[in-house]
Amino acid sequence: MDGESEEESRVARAIVFIDGNNLYHCLKEKEWRTQTDIGLLAKRLVGNRSLVHIYYYNAPPPGNKFYTESANVYLSRVKSTPNLTFRASWLQSIRKADEHGGVYQTYLEKGCDTAITADVVYLAAQNEYDVAIIVASDGDYAPATKTVANFGKSVELVYFRGRRPFVMESLALMREFRPGYAVPYDAKPPPSKETYHEHYEKNPKFKKSQKDNRRKDNYVEDED
Repeated sequence: MDGESEEESRVARAIVFIDGNNLYHCLKEKEWRTQTDIGLLAKRLVGNRSLVHIYYYNAPPPGNKFYTESANVYLSRVKSTPNLTFRASWLQSIRKADEHGGVYQTYLEKGCDTAITADVVYLAAQNEYDVAIIVASDGDYAPATKTVANFGKSVELVYFRGRRPFVMESLALMREFRPGYAVPYDAKPPPSKETYHEHYEKNPKFKKSQKDNRRKDNYVEDED
């Protein structure tokens, strides 16, 4: 285009960084289906920009016989997503007291925030992207956001309503996660002018699957 420099006319390059455990808990909190199509999510977040790559971070499930099979199937589908790198974090076993005075075992995911921070900064220094899109309702990425600004890179933080990390307000473009982003694998297209959730929340089978998710998907806690 006349009057535009090559830099101004070039399509922005974007890399999407997804905290899988944080995403899962936020979806579950909203009572939305948790097994989101990660490739489609990334494309919707990037829009008309160039999607360079997707980085997805999560921990393999523990040996919970009720949940492990479903979780492993989902993680296998995530790993098969084109143009995606899976980064494995790990689970720390902890014991907590319940409201009846008993003790139960749960898990905390560890290492995810550090891995995302390292990748965001390293890839900025290597000039691999123009925009980092981080899917995590978490303010721990403030230092990384400040660092990549020195390389001329920007950050977009995709958060869920009620979990907005205000420490990021002046550092990143804040984007609220929309219902239409969370489309499960193999979901049938809804009628026009309706989002996936507007259509399927009317379906009794969808409501039953939400109830089943709340009952089953409870093996690991979100790290603060």
